Amino acid sequence: MTPRPKGGLGRGLSALIPNADDNELRKQANDIEVARIHARPDQPRSHFDPKALEELVESVKAQGVLVPLIVTPRDGSYLLVAGERRLRAARAAELVTVPCRVIEDLSDRDILEISLVENLQREDLNPVELAKGYRRLIEEMKYTQQQVAERVGKDRATVANTLRLLALPEPVLRMLVDEELTQGHARALLSLNGEGAQVSLARAITDHGLSVREVERRIRGRKSGKKTPAKDEKKRRDDLAAKQVSGELQEILGMPVSVNHRGRGGQVTIKYTSLDELDRVIAMLRRGRGRT
Repeated sequence: MTPRPKGGLGRGLSALIPNADDNELRKQANDIEVARIHARPDQPRSHFDPKALEELVESVKAQGVLVPLIVTPRDGSYLLVAGERRLRAARAAELVTVPCRVIEDLSDRDILEISLVENLQREDLNPVELAKGYRRLIEEMKYTQQQVAERVGKDRATVANTLRLLALPEPVLRMLVDEELTQGHARALLSLNGEGAQVSLARAITDHGLSVREVERRIRGRKSGKKTPAKDEKKRRDDLAAKQVSGELQEILGMPVSVNHRGRGGQVTIKYTSLDELDRVIAMLRRGRGRT
């Protein structure tokens, strides 16, 4: 099983690539033919805003590519590690060559890790891309939420809240990607039980231009007919406690954990991706250890 990353946390790309700042990249850049650079099918970024990309193309036509791409040699050509928007813009601008920082001997894991961190440190990703990127670092790189936060320069609560968005149904996530909903709307919808109810209210938001406060009021109104204020407050406290416990367990185990508390009991779900991970959890429970 691949070990969890150690050391260098909090320094982002500089922990993964020596001299990773833009000035050093420019000094070490080589011009490489665009035709020899190939993007990866598992590129972390899936959504490219057409207008923003068009603006970047015009900038590239006028000034060229200012920040070098990061590539690694593969089979007589080069595999793109970081800089897919710049590569797309260079192709659209019909550039023959682009400046690149070439890094030798990168494993597939190294490439994925660098690409994820590089993308997640940028400000123009949508919330769903961020959440999926954080989840890949946790599931594939074996990061804890705290390690993700330190790599991308966020606090752990921000990472945890972003990850929570992935609990929303796919139609709601698409609205969030298309900017029909804000993150505030999405977080409010998370407090509503049932995917059907979440999708229905999300559509009402887009149809009627509801503000976040209006959405919260509607959700409170739906719940008020079933629970007393005292029960609402108790459920809120229980949910907050469950979220805190979930975050602590994820840090201890290094894998996704969900806690579903109902009444006096509940359910803890641990998501593992291999039998090795499952064996590790069993061994920890048997030893009675509190932390890894």
